Amino acid sequence: MENEKVAAEKKRKKRKGKSGRIVIVLIVVLAALLGGCSFLSKEADATEVSSEAETESPGATQESETETTETEETQESHEAAEDEESGEEETEDHFVEKKIVVATDMHYFAEKLAGNRCDSFVGMARGGDGRVLEYGWEVMDAFLDDMKEEDPDLLILSGDLTLDGEKASHEELAELLEGLSEAGIEVAVIPGNHDINNPDARRYTADGAEKVESITADEFRDIYADFGYVAADSRDPASLSYLYKIDSANWVLMLDSCQYEPKNEVGGMIRRETYEWMEPILEEAEREGARVISVSHHNLLDESGVSRTFYDNCTIEHNEELVRMLSDHGVRLHLSGHLHIQHYKEDEDTGIYEVVTGSMVMAPCHYGIVRIWNDGTYQYDAKPVDVDGWAIRHSYHNRDLADFTAYSESILRRAAIRDAIRDLNRHIEDRHAFFTDEKKQEMASYYADLCVNYYEGRMYQIEEAAKENPVLEDWNKIGYVSELSDFLQNILEDEAKDYGHLKIPSVH
Repeated sequence: MENEKVAAEKKRKKRKGKSGRIVIVLIVVLAALLGGCSFLSKEADATEVSSEAETESPGATQESETETTETEETQESHEAAEDEESGEEETEDHFVEKKIVVATDMHYFAEKLAGNRCDSFVGMARGGDGRVLEYGWEVMDAFLDDMKEEDPDLLILSGDLTLDGEKASHEELAELLEGLSEAGIEVAVIPGNHDINNPDARRYTADGAEKVESITADEFRDIYADFGYVAADSRDPASLSYLYKIDSANWVLMLDSCQYEPKNEVGGMIRRETYEWMEPILEEAEREGARVISVSHHNLLDESGVSRTFYDNCTIEHNEELVRMLSDHGVRLHLSGHLHIQHYKEDEDTGIYEVVTGSMVMAPCHYGIVRIWNDGTYQYDAKPVDVDGWAIRHSYHNRDLADFTAYSESILRRAAIRDAIRDLNRHIEDRHAFFTDEKKQEMASYYADLCVNYYEGRMYQIEEAAKENPVLEDWNKIGYVSELSDFLQNILEDEAKDYGHLKIPSVH
């Protein structure tokens, strides 16, 4: 224990004092966003999808894609660039005190387990739920470059670090994160439902897939010792939860919401012992006037848009108890993942906001930047990993990487079309309904448009056109209820906002 304290103190000395920066900058506001519990099916059925499935249908909603305009680099410092990105002007009495980056659901897979991207691996990747697993390594490398540029006070990785908990994947990812530590960037991780005691851990070869070793909770803590656990200011004896103090005024409560004993489960919960460990920490934070941001893999709130049948596996079990404890002690921001959807929600009774960051390997491959202003305001901005720029810098001549936004959206669209056609075929037969292949393709393309925009947190851009599109009437008149049709309706019923950006004003 003494050695850990010494190590923790060394970690402290590495931290950069970024608070108190005072910069006056004229802001040019950046343009719009790029156009776990992921809803889309994880199993491929290539025979159900024609070659037309990867092309736009006449019934597809027309999107207005606003290209993100690059602001001219007229500022003389990195701090000025950060200020411009924040969308606010810094003044002597109004400045960013701390910057946190949160990324989730990166589903990293060790290269040596992919069989040199053999056919069985590619088949698995292409038959999944829309994640860009074929380029998972490139996305991770680009993300690491982004982090060195962002230079946050803390990088949070909120679970589903690996594809399916492979020990080799955890070890390889930890090696990559060491590069950030060497650059002076602090990293804090917690597990997701994919990461521990996962029976689905596999390697892929020319002969197919075979089981490989996963890890225990103790092994998780050992592998990621340098990424939160050694530097923790308090650890929960009953789980992998811990408290991480960025400084005396800004604390991060990393909550292990996963169930992995005696076996891995999808759904989340907070252990009774963890609540008992949390409460005195929150009381201490109140006494000392510290801001607390809580983090979990699973969702704190029932996020809109998710099929209601998925709530049990997405929202933390008995979440009302956790909401009450956090709100009683003044916590205002909770960060999570799991859904693969970019979203946020306010609990109207308590005023707590939850921001769900989309999967880092699902279009548009977001991570989130949380700025804590000195007046207590929280500002969240989603930002896509700059895979395109990384590919140019490293001289990759690959058309998928050259326009990675379009590529990642095409993968999500393909998965959505496949699932919609399969769902239509299954249910219209049960109802003795008939649609031509052309009509089913049109309906599937409509659903795919909704998915791409909703997963990216920008349904507001197409909401009006989507609700007026006559293809919606085709979906409605079938009158069947399935998980997919439920999801489609929930997307349309959800409040259309820019879920990539949020400001939570200070409470005085």
